[in-house]
Amino acid sequence: MNTISCSKVFLVLLVTLLPNQIFADEKLIASACDKTLYKQLCTKTLQNDPEGSSATSFEVLSKVALKHATSTATQIHDKVISLLKGSSGNKALKDCKENYEDALDQLGRSTTALASKRYNDVNTWVSAVMSDADSCDEGFKDVGATNNPLGSEGTTFSQLCSIVLAITNQLK
Repeated sequence: MNTISCSKVFLVLLVTLLPNQIFADEKLIASACDKTLYKQLCTKTLQNDPEGSSATSFEVLSKVALKHATSTATQIHDKVISLLKGSSGNKALKDCKENYEDALDQLGRSTTALASKRYNDVNTWVSAVMSDADSCDEGFKDVGATNNPLGSEGTTFSQLCSIVLAITNQLK
């Protein structure tokens, strides 16, 4: 076979096989996200992540969702610390700092549990993390704050945690 023929065969194989891999990944993400309450956020999060868009299993998708939940928790924790520098007497912010420190610890445990296929532990700890986020939000309401200084980040975080739970439940 000459060089041109080899190139044509390679090109035909590439064009034939590559779309099948892409569609397989999209189908996996669609299948995983179909069982979540937040399908749009789930799909966007997983498709926009290189590891998620090339995933071949729900376990990888769960890991990616957990990674994004952890990243969001870290951002919220950092924001709380920044806000505390300007208002050291704010009890709700102090409580939020503790809640998100606990959440980050639980998310670390969840990552380890997921790697060890201890899915019930993942669900237990991610559920606890969601309670930590709710406690933070409730703390602002309890002190009569008219708006939450964390904005919608807490909501997005809780939704990401819900996605982790939904995907992990499909692994059992």
